[in-house]
Amino acid sequence: MSQTFDYLADLNARKLQWNFKVYVIRVWELPNRYNEGEVGTIEVIIEDSQGTRLQVSIPKSLVSKWRGVLVQFQMYIMTNFIVVDNQKGNISRGKYLLFFSHRTIVSHVENPNFPLNAFRFRTIRELLNAEKIDDSALFDMIGEVVGKEDPKELITSKRKETKRLTVILEDLENNRIGCTIFGEMVDQLLRHMQDGRVEPLIVVVQYFKATRWNGKTSVQSHFDISQLHIDSNLKDVAEFRSRLLGGEPSSSVRISQVPSKTAWSGVEELKQGAVLVKTIEEVLIQHEEGPTWIAASIVAINVTKDDWFYKSCRKCPKKVETPIENRYECGKCGHTHGSAALRFKVEVMVFDGTGSIRLLLWDKETSMLCGKRAEQIMEDDVIVGDEYPKTLDNMMEKRVIFKINIKEANINQFDHVYTVMKICDDEDIIDKNLPKELSTNLPSNVSEDGCNNYLEISENVANLKTDCDTESSMDVVEECISSLKYKTPSKNITNGLKNSPLSLNEDEEEGQLSTNRFSRKMGKRQKCVNLDADI
Repeated sequence: MSQTFDYLADLNARKLQWNFKVYVIRVWELPNRYNEGEVGTIEVIIEDSQGTRLQVSIPKSLVSKWRGVLVQFQMYIMTNFIVVDNQKGNISRGKYLLFFSHRTIVSHVENPNFPLNAFRFRTIRELLNAEKIDDSALFDMIGEVVGKEDPKELITSKRKETKRLTVILEDLENNRIGCTIFGEMVDQLLRHMQDGRVEPLIVVVQYFKATRWNGKTSVQSHFDISQLHIDSNLKDVAEFRSRLLGGEPSSSVRISQVPSKTAWSGVEELKQGAVLVKTIEEVLIQHEEGPTWIAASIVAINVTKDDWFYKSCRKCPKKVETPIENRYECGKCGHTHGSAALRFKVEVMVFDGTGSIRLLLWDKETSMLCGKRAEQIMEDDVIVGDEYPKTLDNMMEKRVIFKINIKEANINQFDHVYTVMKICDDEDIIDKNLPKELSTNLPSNVSEDGCNNYLEISENVANLKTDCDTESSMDVVEECISSLKYKTPSKNITNGLKNSPLSLNEDEEEGQLSTNRFSRKMGKRQKCVNLDADI
């Protein structure tokens, strides 16, 4: 009489005796959270004959019993588990988790009776064409390594040394995608990437995730679960190689050196001619994440004497906190120094004739626009009362093309401040890239005396530091701005806007930074459409 087995899809917490016949798809170890030198748990992904996958956890008390017993891609019969609700979510995304107990029994199956489907591949084309990337979903991918950057040494937030390597993967349709790996996988791959290699280096990346930044899609490893397979004996690798070469031997060098990424300036990007500059009105109704360009004039500086800068590491842009024994220590790169650097962090409001929007300028962009470094301003400027340094007024009334990052929080109206990634203040380039709607609408430099519609905002209306009604805050300001014929005079709007509830996060690198969420939801985003016919 043949033995009967349960299916993983039928798992529930009411039954105690479960009997599964499954393949082990992945085995990895997680360190003890209190002692990284010890194994905390062993994690296992299993799959049954129906293709259902589930995550199994072996607790610390049983690690010594089961460590090294379960082999990847082998079949086992497993019985007697503890079934637990999956409240935190896990790799398999199932409703339940299985835990080994002292009663768990595992026996190896020498002759499997159903095939192994070890990988669940996503194609490069599929990722490149996806409208939105789910960076929490893990998947597998196969491709040939056709390019590589130089490996880089890193220090993690936990002060551990590690490595990072970015390579280029290419599929059988010549689609390419960047792939970044970390840690031990770097050394594993570099051993196979000798100079002059003529044999194709085909890899399978298992449990990787996709990311999209600045409109560019790539894949990368995800902590301990990710695995790199460089095994010509794998069925999928053998099939890929056969289709790639068509049975013919390879005779040419197949991996090229790729220079490390170099960031173009805003001027360089705009000169390429492939940039579409949008109006603020279009940005405020946009529902797609990612970078975009706007052309606008700075009409307000929303900072006070203490929040136009932050203290950072002298080696990287990471914010540093209170010094320890008269030395600042960076939590990112580990660099220590007797004094912190000062970097800009300035919120401004810009206006283009179709609407207004709040932007966050970081150190490089603010320095370009005001003409001084933050430390120079701190040394040279006399700051009176609660006012910001007068040097920042050099930015007022400037026409600028901004490359901004639109985040999900901006779209969902949780965050009304958009991070600036790059700028260009070259007048000729601005004129060449203006949207048609702005060819006559974009405010130009107009003196305060020449502004007909003078904006007055009282402190009790525009002071956003208090717990005032949001409807009498930014909505009022933007409604006022929408009636302007020309640029709003700086002193009047900044007096009203300088006290803002926004708390900014300087903990990430500039250019990839995001603002913190608002402490409370602001009112509905307003698009400020100018109704004056003579603008």
